[in-house]
Amino acid sequence: MPVLLGLAAAPAAGHAIRLSTSPPDGSVLGSAPKEVTVTFSNSIRPGPRNAVIRNSNGADVTAGEPTIRDRRTLVIPLRADLEDGVYTARWNIVSDDGHSQEGVLAFAIGEGSGPPVPALGTRGFVTWQQVVMRTTFLLGVLVAAGSAFFAFVILRPLEPGRDALRRHAHLLFGGFVLAFVGADALINETAGGGTRFERVLWVAAVASFVGAAAAALAPRIRPLLWVAWAAACVLVACPPLAGHALDPDQPTVVAPLADLIHLGAGAVWLGGLASLVLVAGRSPDAERREAARSFSALAIPLVLVLGIAGLARALTELSSVSQLWTTGYGQTILVKTGLFGALLAVAWRSRAALAERFSRLRRLVLVELVLLLAVVVAVGLLTTLQPGRAQGLAPGATPARPVVPPPPTPPPGAYVDAAQAGRLAVGFAWRRGEAIVTLTGPSGGGVADVPVAIEGGPSRSCGSGCFSRIVSDREVDVRVGTTDLRFEVPAKLVAAAAELDRVTGIYEGLAGVTIHERIASGSGLVQVTLFHLRAPDRMAYRIVGGSVASRVGTEGIVIGDRRWDRLPGGDWVASTQTPIRVPQPSWTSAARNAFATGPGELTFHDPTLAAWFRLRYDPATGRMLELEMTAADHFMVHRYSGFDRPVPVSPPSR
Repeated sequence: MPVLLGLAAAPAAGHAIRLSTSPPDGSVLGSAPKEVTVTFSNSIRPGPRNAVIRNSNGADVTAGEPTIRDRRTLVIPLRADLEDGVYTARWNIVSDDGHSQEGVLAFAIGEGSGPPVPALGTRGFVTWQQVVMRTTFLLGVLVAAGSAFFAFVILRPLEPGRDALRRHAHLLFGGFVLAFVGADALINETAGGGTRFERVLWVAAVASFVGAAAAALAPRIRPLLWVAWAAACVLVACPPLAGHALDPDQPTVVAPLADLIHLGAGAVWLGGLASLVLVAGRSPDAERREAARSFSALAIPLVLVLGIAGLARALTELSSVSQLWTTGYGQTILVKTGLFGALLAVAWRSRAALAERFSRLRRLVLVELVLLLAVVVAVGLLTTLQPGRAQGLAPGATPARPVVPPPPTPPPGAYVDAAQAGRLAVGFAWRRGEAIVTLTGPSGGGVADVPVAIEGGPSRSCGSGCFSRIVSDREVDVRVGTTDLRFEVPAKLVAAAAELDRVTGIYEGLAGVTIHERIASGSGLVQVTLFHLRAPDRMAYRIVGGSVASRVGTEGIVIGDRRWDRLPGGDWVASTQTPIRVPQPSWTSAARNAFATGPGELTFHDPTLAAWFRLRYDPATGRMLELEMTAADHFMVHRYSGFDRPVPVSPPSR
């Protein structure tokens, strides 16, 4: 039984443990943070999927590339002009042992905001591709190192012929190629450059390349076998050095030494069996029987070494026996234990077959090899999982908050309008005498616990935060809680999709424009900003008013891929910027349900943004004059002027 625990606890690769975040997940802040930070237990590198967005419109609010502070803290810088609302940050890191990890946190800015709900998702990193890559690498290491041991310790004293050495060189070559392919795939898959995992894999890749070249030439130049054997010795040390054994929370000497001994014993078993079948199995009878007996004599010492080394690693990786069945890591160990039970039974029968024909022994060894390959696959899975001890040290998981779905979008062909009722965005749709009212909360979910009366009568539910009623009049009175609203449907509905397209095209073709923006949150916070846009990629803004006095005077300039920001009374701070294209309308090409409400005025809905719009424009020129936008926690008014004037947008002078 010790061997079961031994090989089951194969060399483990651990994860950096998340210790804290700032802002905390679910927090509501009185002022905007300058950055999002996530601190871990071990060294990390930034991953490729870090992002921070505003939930209401999905806008990216980062102010540059993520960095690492004090080796263990991920820092995602934020723009200086964050408005009140709900934001989601997704962090993505690569730990020093090469494992990618990510998570999300949500926070709100503005007192009185509701509980923030993440709007970004995460993806799992225990994928079949990773299991295949790690299995391929580990299988190559075991075959190369084990066949080298078999040749040096068992085959060499028998003075094998040229054919046996040629077959051994071919087996070595195959092991090195597998190790190189696996190492190269893992290097390319690992996003965080400079980790211990990546550096060790580069060593493994070079050793595999050198070993493969030497093994390929060894049938002609026999001394090159020594080069290949030396490369195998380097290769077998790489998995323990790349894995979790060198993490700070592991015993300094016991963990890496146990990993090395454990992996070496596994290599002797797997590589030795492969050599017994593919190399010695085709030798003369006396030679192959002697090789089989010599290898069989290693069985008991091998079991003892595997058991002691594996048990030592199990004790360092599991903090309690219950983690064998309460964690994915422990459950994988139990699966491998079952595989090893079958493996030992076959191995014992193989030993008994030594007294019989070699053909029977060979069949049993082939079965043993298949079981060993299954165990290696399980090890590949095990190395992608978080060890039990690390799971015990990780902070408790944040209880999942129920995600409230948004209200349904207006039906096609319906007239739409919108209004504000406190912190709620009230959407209105009318089609064939049916009035549909939707309530959207600050987090974007439908609100069903606020009473809604349509035309003074009860309404029926039509989805998350959705209420409807058949009405007889085109002037529809709606009461949301204690707020009275009135929506007027034109006597004749005139579709305005073509007119909206015309206005959009004219706006996008402007050489420059000035926008006076007033934006308010559901909690009553207001910000007034003046924007100057100059085609194709220049923008300057200044916050000129609002309920947060400390933000008034904040400025920013964007030119191509460069950006400058300045807080009131501060200095300009330069950063990189994804190039923008201006002017661009506040809606997307998915906008629909456009109808004219009168000359130079129309309403429409954008399902991509979950927002309602009322647009006023000059019918003669098609130039926009005023825009009202209603969305979750987002009530905005734009006024447009300065059309095609030479708006000065230049880098700051100081």
